[in-house]
Amino acid sequence: MPGFVREHLRPLMGSAGLHLLLLVLVAGAALRWTSTQPPVQLAIEGVVVDAKDLPKSARAGKPVPPPKVTPPPEIPKPRPEPEPKTEPAPPSPDVKAAEEVQAADAERRRVADEAARKEAAADAERKHAAVADARRKQEEQDKAAREAKLRSERESELQRQLAAEEEAAAVARSGVVDEYRAVLIQAIERNWIRPPSARAGLECTLFVTQATGGTVIDVKLGTCNGDQAVRESIANAVYRASPLPAPRDPRAFERRLQIVFKPTE
Repeated sequence: MPGFVREHLRPLMGSAGLHLLLLVLVAGAALRWTSTQPPVQLAIEGVVVDAKDLPKSARAGKPVPPPKVTPPPEIPKPRPEPEPKTEPAPPSPDVKAAEEVQAADAERRRVADEAARKEAAADAERKHAAVADARRKQEEQDKAAREAKLRSERESELQRQLAAEEEAAAVARSGVVDEYRAVLIQAIERNWIRPPSARAGLECTLFVTQATGGTVIDVKLGTCNGDQAVRESIANAVYRASPLPAPRDPRAFERRLQIVFKPTE
């Protein structure tokens, strides 16, 4: 037997050390748990292990895994007792009367504020309508004034046109216009160089623009039964006749003339 112990001393010491460490861990856990829970008696069972019953790994000197420890059962915590419900005390008559007075005052203020708001809105609407009406009347007056001014201007222009037409008619009746046109045709014909292509019965309409004093500014030909050479010769004759002779009556002067050119054979 002593020989067996000496042979297996190291495995036995390792096994005893593991058991001792396990006891220390279990004791520490028990102390922490008992600090907040009621004391619970623990039963620790020990088993005497014969060296012959040890596994080969333990007999060979290898560490033996610790045995499984079953945790202690959890003790349910006591449920807190529900607090008793307290019903609010009914208001006293004085407090109730004060609340009713406050509610009535608040309602009166609300009604007064609503009436003031509606009155302000109505007043703003009336002011807006008054401004719009004044603007509309001013626009109507301005429009009437513009229309009256336009009518006056049209009437004045019409009177000037009638006066000019009457004056032109009077001048035409006096024969001054016909005389003036004949003088112009004679001046143009004197400056005309007849081209060889001009034939008998030549008739061309001329549109002549002249400045004050008879200076020719522009010449255009309308209908004409002559060729291009004839048309150019007549236009050149008008420019050579510039300045055109003035009428005997200044009222017969026209800045824009329409002349029918019929040269004599």
